[in-house]
Amino acid sequence: MRPLVVLGAGLAASLWLAAAASAAPEPWRAAGDARLSLSDAEAAQVLGDAQAVRSELAQARRAVAAVLAARPRDLRAARSALADAEVVATARGERELAVARASVWTTILRAAFDEALRATRRGDVPAARGWLLVREFRPPTRFSRPAADATRALEALDTGALAARAAAAAVRTDLLDTYDARLQAAVTGVREAERVGFAATRAEMGTLALGYWHIVAPAYRTQRGGAATRRADAALVRLARAAEDGAAVAGPLARVERALDGFRAAPLSPDELARRAGQLERFLKLVPIEYGRGMRDGRVTLAFEIQEAITFRDGAAAAFRDLQPTLLQRGPTATRRLGRALDRLGVALADAGRGDAVASPGLVRSTSDAALTEAAALFPEAWKEAAKTADFDVIAATLDRLQAAAASGEWARAESARLEAYGIFELGPEQRLRGLAPSLFRRVEGYFWYGEGDLPGLVQLVKRKASAAELAATRAALDDALAEAEVRIGAGPGSSLSVVANSAVIVFREGLEAVLILAALAASMVGPERRFRRPLLAGAGVALVASAVTWVVAQTVLGSLAGFGERLEAIVSLVAIGVLLVILNWFYHRVYWTQNLQGLHRRKKTILAGAGLTLAAAQLAGLLLLGFTSVYREGFETVIFLQALTLEAGALTVLQGVALGFAATLAVGAAVFVLERRLPHKKMLVATGILITWVLVVLVGQTVQTMQKVGWAPVSPIEGLQLPYWSGIWLGLYPTWQGLGAQAAALALVVGSYVGAEALRGRRRARILAAPPGARDTGTARP
Repeated sequence: MRPLVVLGAGLAASLWLAAAASAAPEPWRAAGDARLSLSDAEAAQVLGDAQAVRSELAQARRAVAAVLAARPRDLRAARSALADAEVVATARGERELAVARASVWTTILRAAFDEALRATRRGDVPAARGWLLVREFRPPTRFSRPAADATRALEALDTGALAARAAAAAVRTDLLDTYDARLQAAVTGVREAERVGFAATRAEMGTLALGYWHIVAPAYRTQRGGAATRRADAALVRLARAAEDGAAVAGPLARVERALDGFRAAPLSPDELARRAGQLERFLKLVPIEYGRGMRDGRVTLAFEIQEAITFRDGAAAAFRDLQPTLLQRGPTATRRLGRALDRLGVALADAGRGDAVASPGLVRSTSDAALTEAAALFPEAWKEAAKTADFDVIAATLDRLQAAAASGEWARAESARLEAYGIFELGPEQRLRGLAPSLFRRVEGYFWYGEGDLPGLVQLVKRKASAAELAATRAALDDALAEAEVRIGAGPGSSLSVVANSAVIVFREGLEAVLILAALAASMVGPERRFRRPLLAGAGVALVASAVTWVVAQTVLGSLAGFGERLEAIVSLVAIGVLLVILNWFYHRVYWTQNLQGLHRRKKTILAGAGLTLAAAQLAGLLLLGFTSVYREGFETVIFLQALTLEAGALTVLQGVALGFAATLAVGAAVFVLERRLPHKKMLVATGILITWVLVVLVGQTVQTMQKVGWAPVSPIEGLQLPYWSGIWLGLYPTWQGLGAQAAALALVVGSYVGAEALRGRRRARILAAPPGARDTGTARP
């Protein structure tokens, strides 16, 4: 009879537990209720509403009991914290309530951590998901997003794509990484609260640090042993008590920081370490560039650029913290020097941002260079290659900001984020893609600017304040192209033959533009005007030498040249446009007009001889400058493009392609010059005028687009106008009002110059024909 009674009692108990479990709220709901009640209790305490405080604490006790029902030890600890808070809550309990909330919440987080792992290990995905919702996230930055590895692992486990053990490992790593970061942030929070004198915040941060420590302590024990764990535990306990009691925290803080120095709860994988190393290097290189742009004559002129430098420095510091445990094993002294350099950089930038003190750009650059030198000495070779793809993390995070700004209607911020993302792409991946995968580069740039295929570009979407769905579609396509670019850059060149071929194509493509300009101008210089060819070709020769010198310089200062590449290109292009306009005007009024009046009068010698020394000197200087800018603009651009291939395959391989491309350019140039000599004189002049005009229009369009890229000119896309990418490469046509308007103005100026020359020629011809025969022969007809 007794066994039946026992069996019946057990069955009843099981049924009661099952009913209770089915009636119990989800863990995330109960945890949320507990946290909300504690926050409301704090608010009521500030307002002096004692009854509301007691009511909220009672609700918190019920919610805590629900979420921790299966964990008696944690439940007792949470109830004890609530009881301590309730004793003094209605009197002077602001600090006690803050401590209670931090203690209860971290207890719940520890329980959720354990239960999520247990459920994942046994393959119970619904239970694991319920507990995983009770978590915190590592604070995201501009260059990182909230981790979702645990969520993705559970999705893979649910579909059978991942085994339970592997999924549990991913969940554990994700959560440990989060609470490790939270522990570090809480310790920093104690220091900051002590500095500003916020007693309640200091007490809360100390208790949070202890709570997060209890979650990561098992990982600490695994890495450093039991004795070190007991010392660290004692240091955290002392810090929490000192923060709560209002005692001095400097000593406990120092002990905690020593204990946690170089500790990382979830060590990074080799690939993640290499990625962080690439981020550290890239961000450090960007700091002095941004800082220099925001400074002039010892003053901050662009506060935004200084803030950008601060952000990049903070990104480098975050990457360093992730790398520090590994770096300390490779070189403790050098690692600490690197950390101190980052700290000095942070202080200098913060002072400049507040206006307290303004460090010179040289000091910021030297400090950044010192940090980079230490990093280069510490990093293994595998890490040094990671800088190739580090820019893609920055681009992705910046594009996130673009979408967030657009969603909130802040379109100016969205455009700023677009330009920033493109600037990072231009500074790093663009140069490599131009050499490694030109078609992929054009696709990426199309999505950033005027569109690719059926999708409009980001500049169009931002300008017309497009919907979130349209932005998401272009962003998805851009993400796919960037992911492909990252793989392509990471893989490097496919073969030496491909490097030679790409180098040759780059040199030939860029050299062809210079050849067309020179050939067009030289074609009009026949007879006595052949002497004008010499300064033109001399300027081109000087530009070739300057391009070679630029190549040598670029081998050592590639970063600086890349940072200013398109800016310098824009400046040189503006000079070339100005000189070309002057030459066109001279061409129509001096060459075209004079050459076509030979049968009407015999004053050509007098006209040319009477130009005077000043005009001749101006012509000489103008032709020299035109020859130089026409060639150096393309030479500089070619050097920058080729540096990416040089980094990939070495200078010797690239120079083989340069030699082939240069030989092809010379062959085309020689053919053009020979061909123009065989052309009928009149047709040659007409063709020359058309060709020069075409070159001018293309140059104007490309220069406006370059100025838009660097932020020197506004961007107003023409709604509904879609142009193929090749139209920009070969015709300088881009679908913006600024670009097409400038080209139309340049064309109108040239046509107006031609019409004016024709009208002048007509009047002159009529005067000559109307003059007496004797005056006509001697060239003394009155004007």
